[in-house]
Amino acid sequence: MENNSLKISADQQKLVANATRIKIIYLLKDKEMTAKEVATSLGKSNGSVHYHIQQLYEGGILELTKEVKNRGIIEKYYRSKATRFEIHEKGEGQRNGIKMATNLLLNESEKKQFLWEMEQLLVRWEGIAQKESTDEDKKEFSVSCEIAEESKEHLE
Repeated sequence: MENNSLKISADQQKLVANATRIKIIYLLKDKEMTAKEVATSLGKSNGSVHYHIQQLYEGGILELTKEVKNRGIIEKYYRSKATRFEIHEKGEGQRNGIKMATNLLLNESEKKQFLWEMEQLLVRWEGIAQKESTDEDKKEFSVSCEIAEESKEHLE
C-alpha cells in the first residue's frame, strides 16, 4: 500500500466499524490472502469470513489482487486498500472537516496507554500552536477524540 489512509463515505465507515472486519483489514494490509486463508488465520468459519470479505470488497475497502485456478476452483486473493480511514462528508449543519475513525481491540491497560498517548499528542500540539507566529494563513481547528466501548453484538 502506498498510502495507509483512504477517504471513505459514512456508509463505508459503517462497514469498517466492526471488530472482525478490522481484523480482516489488518491481516490483509501486507499480504494478499483468500477468504479461506483469512478464516484459518482468525479461527473463524469460512462462511462468516467470506461474508465480511464480500462486504468489504463491494464497499471498496478491499481490492481483488488476483484469481488463481486451483483444481477447478477459482481462488480469489484480496488485499486491504488502507488501514486508516478519513470520512469526507459534509452534511447540512456540519462543519467542513475531516473525521478519522477506526475500531481497536484493546484490553484495559492498552486503553489507558492509548488515552495517555492521545492526551500527550494534544498537549504537544497545543504548545506548538500557541507559539508566536507571523503566519497570517493560520486558521483555528477543533480537534476531538472519542473512545467508546462497542456492544458485544457489534464486535462479531
